[in-house]
Amino acid sequence: MTEEKKDKRKKAKKSGPKRSERRFVPIASTNPWIVRGLGALGGLVLGAGLFAYFYATGEGHTFGPEATDKVKAIPSYLIAGGAVIMGICIWLGTSSESPIRVGDPGIAVEKGETRRMPWWLVEKITWQPGALALVVTGKDENLRDWTFKVPVASHPEAVGWIVSEAQRRIKKKVDIEKGVLKKLPAAAEHAGTKIDLEPLQVVGKKCAASGKTISYEPDARVCPQCERVYFKRSVPNKCKCGASIGHLRPSTVAAPEDVIEEEENEEDEREEEHEEEAAESEAKERASEDAET
Repeated sequence: MTEEKKDKRKKAKKSGPKRSERRFVPIASTNPWIVRGLGALGGLVLGAGLFAYFYATGEGHTFGPEATDKVKAIPSYLIAGGAVIMGICIWLGTSSESPIRVGDPGIAVEKGETRRMPWWLVEKITWQPGALALVVTGKDENLRDWTFKVPVASHPEAVGWIVSEAQRRIKKKVDIEKGVLKKLPAAAEHAGTKIDLEPLQVVGKKCAASGKTISYEPDARVCPQCERVYFKRSVPNKCKCGASIGHLRPSTVAAPEDVIEEEENEEDEREEEHEEEAAESEAKERASEDAET
């Protein structure tokens, strides 16, 4: 093997999987035609005022030296009025909501500093009908409790991407009725601004299974779905998000016993849930039959 090939392999290992996210800027909730109309009116008034002030003040013009003081003040009034209208237009055309980021690292809010909630720390995503907004509950990267809202009026594209990514990565955490999901905006393919990110820094993080601190980067294994970090010898067959990650564990290492027991318990719980659901459906059928008779 040549040195060039070795260098390429080392770079590929070092770079790790490509990570990215999309940045969504809020839009104003005001009718866009109102904003456009005010912008056009403000531009006309401001242009007329500037023209009167600079070009119509010579001898023989309307605002020349022979004009009265009241007439001479009209250009200044026009400029001031146009500036006020443009200011109102800018105020109505912008939103007070913060930009949102959605991607591999999770969901982030740019409010002064960027505060991010990784996918594996999301506890619940719900829909608030009164506010017409998604409510995301969980913890941020510093493990502090955090709940924030994403209004659909100012962030329709971000809402679509959050729901789409959450259903793909942490489906169990999405607690929204199917009827509401159908009405929410779809995740447009080219929505927002795509931002390429550096590989996840794993040194210093704790293994999600054993609690062991990762001190050497090659010892870490990252779930590609929720970005949980595991020590290579403690990787379970399935991540808590549901992704199959047994292949990330070295082939010579068997699954930890506690992981196997946990997975067996999960299977038992699923079977019990299926039995309960079947019993409930049978009870409903019997009740409907009794009602008919």
